[in-house]
Amino acid sequence: MATFKAEIYAHQKRADGTYNIKIRVTHKQRKKYLATPWYVGKEDMTRALKLKNQRYIDMVEDLLRKYRSICNSVGEGLDDMSVEQVVELITRKETDKPFDLDIVDYTRKFVTKLDKAGRGGTARAYEVAINSLCRFVGRESVSIKEITVQFLTDWIAWIAAQPPRKNCKKGDRAQSLYLAQLRAMYNRAKKEFNDEEAGIIRIPFSPFNKVEIPKPSLSRKRALTVEQLHKFSEIPYTTILQPGVNRFNFAKDVFLLSFMLVGMNAVDLYTATDCKGGRITYQRAKTRNRRADNAEISIKLEPEVMALFEKYRDPSGQRVFKFYKLYSSMDTFCAALNKGLKKLGDIIGVDDLEFYAARHSWATIANNDAGVDKYTVHEALNHVDETMRVTDIYIRKNWERIDKANRAVLDLLQLNLPSVDEPKK
Repeated sequence: MATFKAEIYAHQKRADGTYNIKIRVTHKQRKKYLATPWYVGKEDMTRALKLKNQRYIDMVEDLLRKYRSICNSVGEGLDDMSVEQVVELITRKETDKPFDLDIVDYTRKFVTKLDKAGRGGTARAYEVAINSLCRFVGRESVSIKEITVQFLTDWIAWIAAQPPRKNCKKGDRAQSLYLAQLRAMYNRAKKEFNDEEAGIIRIPFSPFNKVEIPKPSLSRKRALTVEQLHKFSEIPYTTILQPGVNRFNFAKDVFLLSFMLVGMNAVDLYTATDCKGGRITYQRAKTRNRRADNAEISIKLEPEVMALFEKYRDPSGQRVFKFYKLYSSMDTFCAALNKGLKKLGDIIGVDDLEFYAARHSWATIANNDAGVDKYTVHEALNHVDETMRVTDIYIRKNWERIDKANRAVLDLLQLNLPSVDEPKK
């Protein structure tokens, strides 16, 4: 964020007794000084060399306002600029070129920031949506001015007409999800580049308010029943030789591990670093940037989970689990889990079993079978609650309700877990 301030320096007094008003430009903790066309004398300043002549104060404020407006027009691109580049930007002669924004480039830069922040899952969702947009227009650049009601309507129809990808079943969620991602980027750009208080409206339209985005049909229930979970836990390890990690056995272990840790997400299992006092404490990656309390949660290690915990514990202590040593990225980690789960799902009669079902299963069984109230389930899943944003800041964390809920689920199931030692090949 660049800042600007008018300064007068005693050591720069001219022979005629006047001083030039300088503008100090500060960006990324570095400073540059710009001369102005104005020179002031003693009568225009206080003893501390601060301007008191209102004429000069007004002219300086107009100049600073202009500099800020120029920087605002660049938006987050300012983050990639040096202080010298900022000076060049604000002193460059104005042109009549109207404002425009490449929404594709804007989104890809946002995806990069999400990746750097460890939000790979969210990044991929935006990436898939913008890739679809590029395929639709047949190029890698889309002006924000092109996004009209007719443009969006045509894109929706084009998405619906696309054949399913190889080895994938065609669904109807893409129309809703892709449009939602683009709408989020469009509104983000409006918030960044428009300044309603200053009367600067670079992106004046709201086409998403006038287009009917198809609602997806209700997704299939991904939760396993108590009986299915029992059957899943009793599946014996395979002895089939496989290079590296045996995905079948690995997927079974990590699915059960997630379930017994209150539906802990794959990304949090992969990245968690805090385990002490018999508890794993982490900030849920999916919601930590959308909650005032950073989505912190602490899960107690119950006796049933300890065998699997020890099997995959990181001996170096760098992270809680050694998954990052088995798989170099989240993408390969998740791919291995879901490939193994497809075969496990076939055995228990569940089509296309996915890792997220562990989380759905814990929530469903907790509420429907173990008698856990919905508020506690919501709290245990670490969801975003818009009505509790401010309250979350003030309430001291107490994990007892979640501990009791998980204990109720595990007591109900009484899973007969086989030895976690895989049979020798």
